[in-house]
Amino acid sequence: MASASFRDSLNSMGWSRRERDLPANTSSSTPILSKLQAFNPFGDSGYVRLPTQEAPGAPLPAPSRREEEEGWFALSRWDRLLVFGACNAAALVCFIICFALFPVLSLKPRKFAILWSMGSVLFLASWAVLMGPIVYAQHLVSGPRLPFTAAYFGSITMTLVSAVK
Repeated sequence: MASASFRDSLNSMGWSRRERDLPANTSSSTPILSKLQAFNPFGDSGYVRLPTQEAPGAPLPAPSRREEEEGWFALSRWDRLLVFGACNAAALVCFIICFALFPVLSLKPRKFAILWSMGSVLFLASWAVLMGPIVYAQHLVSGPRLPFTAAYFGSITMTLVSAVK
């Protein structure tokens, strides 16, 4: 591509904004993240770690711009597990609130339907984060699962449509 060759020619002239000798600061500055990192069973598995602090003239974590842009969308296994747990916890909270609203279901059906649907979407999103969204979407629309996927998303959609109207 022309843009890649232009970018490489600018980098060869020394106009790049990164200095290759300085390592990126990937240490966590918040005590909560450092405590969570202590429980990380994967350690340093070779994943690209993005800087957590912006310093003047901070180097980029990847040697090329293309790898840098791809690195922003990559999550390590530990990050995926944290987001998976957070989405599952949020889904559980939605389901618990739904069960608490069950006695007043006839009075507030809209709240019940919206909370139940949000819990379902968060539960699906947690698996999408864990497996990767494209792989999970391919898994959901695979041959034997397609009717069940269509029925599930159709029921969530119809629940929201009937509750909001």
